[in-house]
Amino acid sequence: MTPNSDASYKLTNDRLGGCMANLSSFFRPRHAALLLTFFLILTHVARAQAQTIEILHNFGVNGGDGDVPYSGLVEDGAGNFYGTTAAGGAHGFGTVYRLSPDGSGGFTETILYSFKGGSTDGNFPHASLFRDSAGDLYGTTVTGGIVAPGCNVGGLSSPEGCGIVFKLTPIPTGQWTETVLHRFSGSDGGNAFSGLIRDAAGNFYGATVSGGSKGLGTVYKLSPTPTGWKETVLHSFMGNPDGALPFVDCATLAMDDRGNIFGSTYVGGADNAGTVFKLSPQTTGAWTEKILYAFKGGSDGKQAFSGVILDKNGNVYGTTSQGGAGGANGGTVFKLSAANNYAKTTLHNFTLKDPAKTFPNALIMDGKGNLYGTTGYALYKLAPGITAWTETVFWKWDSLEVQNGLNLFAPVLMDSHGNFYGTTTWGGQAGSTTGGVAFKVAP
Repeated sequence: MTPNSDASYKLTNDRLGGCMANLSSFFRPRHAALLLTFFLILTHVARAQAQTIEILHNFGVNGGDGDVPYSGLVEDGAGNFYGTTAAGGAHGFGTVYRLSPDGSGGFTETILYSFKGGSTDGNFPHASLFRDSAGDLYGTTVTGGIVAPGCNVGGLSSPEGCGIVFKLTPIPTGQWTETVLHRFSGSDGGNAFSGLIRDAAGNFYGATVSGGSKGLGTVYKLSPTPTGWKETVLHSFMGNPDGALPFVDCATLAMDDRGNIFGSTYVGGADNAGTVFKLSPQTTGAWTEKILYAFKGGSDGKQAFSGVILDKNGNVYGTTSQGGAGGANGGTVFKLSAANNYAKTTLHNFTLKDPAKTFPNALIMDGKGNLYGTTGYALYKLAPGITAWTETVFWKWDSLEVQNGLNLFAPVLMDSHGNFYGTTTWGGQAGSTTGGVAFKVAP
């Protein structure tokens, strides 16, 4: 198969929002109004929750501020939060920001870096950041850098470039310095919507949605060397029976204590409905891929969009953005049991009648095995029971109350008190088709 010769491996408009609907607009997020208008038609939900929401910051209100945050938040020991916005900043190509407690119960935003776009810098940072023990921040951008034919975001044109991997380092003057660790060039991957994970040796791992030997995406490794960072493509996706387009949207790959990497693909596999995969390192230096599960579509679910997580027993959990029981096509939450050759169980089916609505995103898990996640409309919990899992909705975002934000795509962060922190992509004081907020939902 030639790269992207099969239209079935290109992106569809099945999912409203995020990285999928009208991708050319998402490279210019200020043009996302048409997409959101369609979303708002479906979004009116009633608010009847006991929890409270606090808006930590409204994006896109002041000149030079970031705009349209897709990423989640990471926190340091002083209670500061860090994230990225896909647009805004001094040059309009996105930002890295910090939200710091102001001592009066509020937060102050500082723009740590504004991306410049073009061949030397990134554009459209999408995923959450990685913060190391020294306080350095690492992340990816979807575009910017090298312009190459292999960077096509699943078949769509990407003239803004293949994207970069970057590092931001604080310096004593209070400014932050950017270092570009790698510029993707197509053959080695392109257009990273996912963030980074790091192993004990300091190597980073991530996924790109395009590029590689077939143009259908890669999993890559970045290793520090005395002369810089070296990229190695661990796997290029082939489509069928392999997966294709590993979005791992707004989230990251997962790694177990043996160094195996787990993730999902949006399409590909035996039924072209997406897969869950495992990559294992070999003594020869090569990596071996195993397809743990190929989705069948329909009631089984399809189009895994946001990666997977692992529990302490090696079981795999994730979501599909489409499919599910009853033909509602609202997506699912699933589990693959490691002790049973990764047999799949559907834990929950989302429908328009479900309190959390549809389009589930990435998951997190607490120490008791409860799952937490967001849909485009709500923050929810799934608790394991003897025969089934029970859903509790903590907060629902109402399209008629734009001040609380609209539309979620990133996983939330939970503190030891059970408070949840995250972002919405639109809404807030900037309005319904731009802006976005950083929020706290308290139990």
